[in-house]
Amino acid sequence: MADIVNWGVLGYARIARLSVIPAIGRAANARLLAVASRNAADLPTDQWEKTYNNYEALLADDDIQAVYIPLPNSLHKEWVIKALNAGKHVLCEKPLGLNAEEAQAMQQASKKQQRHLMEAVMYRYTDRTRVVKEILDSGVLGELRHINASFRFLLDRENTIKAKPELGGGALYDVGCYPINFVGMVTGRLPLRCKALEETHGGVDTNLSALLQYDDGLIANIHCGFNAFSRIYAEIIGTKGMLQIDNTFLDDAGEVYLHQAEGVRAIPVAASDRYKAEITHFSDAVLNPSSPLLSLDESIMNLQVLDMIRKSIQS
Repeated sequence: MADIVNWGVLGYARIARLSVIPAIGRAANARLLAVASRNAADLPTDQWEKTYNNYEALLADDDIQAVYIPLPNSLHKEWVIKALNAGKHVLCEKPLGLNAEEAQAMQQASKKQQRHLMEAVMYRYTDRTRVVKEILDSGVLGELRHINASFRFLLDRENTIKAKPELGGGALYDVGCYPINFVGMVTGRLPLRCKALEETHGGVDTNLSALLQYDDGLIANIHCGFNAFSRIYAEIIGTKGMLQIDNTFLDDAGEVYLHQAEGVRAIPVAASDRYKAEITHFSDAVLNPSSPLLSLDESIMNLQVLDMIRKSIQS
């Protein structure tokens, strides 16, 4: 039907199984048509119409307009470009690539094939993010001087791709891209310089902090890890106020706190369905040709910051 996008999913990863596939089912303008997996025989096929045992077969299905790619980070570039060349619109799990160069190659393929490509950064679809942006746009914080953003949790699952360096594992790729994206959303530009420190285990970073300094002197601190207790938090400090954001990247109901000279004001945020909103928005961009919320230029900029962090650690 003209008002429905048929989706395919490459790989039955945890994020696909628990979050994105159910979200496609909740979106009014989307339908999950097919899933491809190397373990196709073990999939619960009652949730979609077609099951493929290899990714190429799904991409050859002319009934599919958009694909979601939740594959390991090291495989994003290869399968994003293959999907674009097959004429599919692509929603790719974060991070879009392992570095900015990979993302730029994907951007070129997207332009050549005239198909949408967007990085799946689901927190950008929450009411919490909407409130944060409204407060920033209002100017009540004054001139911004410091940003602090953290995303960490205790990783206690065995044999996870998050701990495998050959698959693009590590805390920076897994959750560090959220604080990087948040700081990029707030500043809209690249930092001038970066200093970073990390703790590693088994060949991947498990605890990482980086300082970013911008052309106006603003300093941002990002932190990520999965070797200690959960902490998801951000604060934006300006000359006239501070905004405190608990659960920055989640979609639960809560409050953000605006600190000003006259006191502290709690501003409510509503619960959101971030994955459904992401699928609905991307499907709408396919059905009614328009630019996706998160541009490829922004994704490339964030990966350039990630590149700076890696370079700082290696130097």
